[in-house]
Amino acid sequence: MAKAFYLKLAVANIKRSREIYIPHFLATAIISGVFFLICGLVSSDGLTNLPSGVTAQTIFSAGIFLFAVFSVIFMLYINGFLMKRRKREFGLYGVLGLSKRHIGRMLVWENVLVLGLGVVCGIAAALIFGKLLFLLLLRAIHTAPNSEFIIGPEAYLMTLGLFVLVFVVTSVINLVRVHISNPIQLLYSEKKGDKDSRFIVPRAVVGIICLGVAYFFALTIDIPATAIGVFLLLAVLVIIATNALFVAGSIVVLRLLRKRKKLYYKPKNFIAISGMFQRMKQNASGLAVICILSTMLIITVATTTSLYLGQEEQLRASYPFDVEIWLYPDADQEISSQTLVAIDRDLAEAAAGCGASLSADLEGKSGPAAEEIANGSTYDYELLEHSVVRMNMVLMFDIEGSDEAYQEFLEQIPDVMTPHGISFSYSDIESIRVDAYAFSGGLLFLGVFFGILFLVITILVIYFKQITEGYEDKERFAILQKVGMNDTQVKETINRQILWVFFLPLLVAVCHTVAASKIICVMLQGFELYNSTLVLGCIGITCAIFAVIYLIVFRLTAKVYYRIVKW
Repeated sequence: MAKAFYLKLAVANIKRSREIYIPHFLATAIISGVFFLICGLVSSDGLTNLPSGVTAQTIFSAGIFLFAVFSVIFMLYINGFLMKRRKREFGLYGVLGLSKRHIGRMLVWENVLVLGLGVVCGIAAALIFGKLLFLLLLRAIHTAPNSEFIIGPEAYLMTLGLFVLVFVVTSVINLVRVHISNPIQLLYSEKKGDKDSRFIVPRAVVGIICLGVAYFFALTIDIPATAIGVFLLLAVLVIIATNALFVAGSIVVLRLLRKRKKLYYKPKNFIAISGMFQRMKQNASGLAVICILSTMLIITVATTTSLYLGQEEQLRASYPFDVEIWLYPDADQEISSQTLVAIDRDLAEAAAGCGASLSADLEGKSGPAAEEIANGSTYDYELLEHSVVRMNMVLMFDIEGSDEAYQEFLEQIPDVMTPHGISFSYSDIESIRVDAYAFSGGLLFLGVFFGILFLVITILVIYFKQITEGYEDKERFAILQKVGMNDTQVKETINRQILWVFFLPLLVAVCHTVAASKIICVMLQGFELYNSTLVLGCIGITCAIFAVIYLIVFRLTAKVYYRIVKW
């Protein structure tokens, strides 16, 4: 009977607080569904049986751990946000005579219902749309869609295990919070914000220094290996700087504005600056999180998209010709020019017999390898009738002909090379292209999955911020009316503050992305992607699309805000 009572109470609370719980439920469903899909792709026999599937599965396997870590961190953050919104309610329960143990049981049931239903709906949605996403993945990795998408039991176990962990950790945290607080503290905890401590100025200075150091190296590093090695460290510096500047730097700026008496002691400015003090003390950390998530989303999606769209350029930069044959002579064996000419002739005759032809035309080729071949500045090159020889060790040539002739000629290369008595190995661009697209396509999908994760959490944080701002501004609205301001003046003042507070993270995120664009281009050169125009274009388009989404989310969540304020 008691268990049924707590369950009914939990259901009633969820219905009454649906403005909070429905977004939490949807976020759980989306995150669990995406995680389930990643685990399903890793364990799917449909990918394992494909030539390029193993490479794609390796990419997804590497992303599972990171995705799980981010998911747990963000679910804990959202749970903390949710609890802060409802502490006043729990304090009221305590005043009415409900013990902490009873409140704890109610919280556990609420957690069971929201997380449990969210995971079930997420897995169901993944099963419904999984086939479509699987076909899109096959298309992205340039594989014919002749394989079946089968999700193994490992995906179910890993998804349930992750969210059982989330349930246990969040439940323990919630129970501890309720246990160590008394009802009066809970009633007024909602009003607590960040304290204006004496370390505001030093923290702001630290933020400026960290951001300056990160921007300096991001804009000056020109070596790909160095850029890849320090990028994570620079990202950590930007995260530290962003948090410090939002929490402390904003207060320092507002203090400076307040000291300018001619500016501050004007009706509009006085109310706006005073209100911004309160907003930033209470919401600076959340705004920093929105900014960091937005930056991560833009960079992740733009980088993986650039790698995928620039795959052909990367291939041709590394492999300017269709086929490379590597020669490995014995220690006492010397490869003469006559031998190379003979090999070149025999390969051309074999190609002609297959209905194809060989050529070593440099026209239209680009990238470091093609430039070296053209000017011979780094290696010694010899141009034969049908191929290019590098340092008497590598023969390179293109194949012109049908796909059938191409494959038939590749099969005859061992027969052509064996009579010359030189050990060899060879590679062709089509075989390399299979693995290359599996890598970039898998990376693109993983980037999209992470982008969805960052976007969901960003939207959820913005939504909860709007609710929090709504309840706070409802009280401010009444106070400002009592001191003589009319409705129009109050609306203008609070709207100006809301726009600054919610669009400041987007503005800073775009600044971070612009500053990081140089080092991103340099890093991608390490992956043989030298087309900076493509990379910058992907970054710009991603920023524009995200800005539109951000605006739409703001407009939609603003409706909830205005409904709470009831203007």
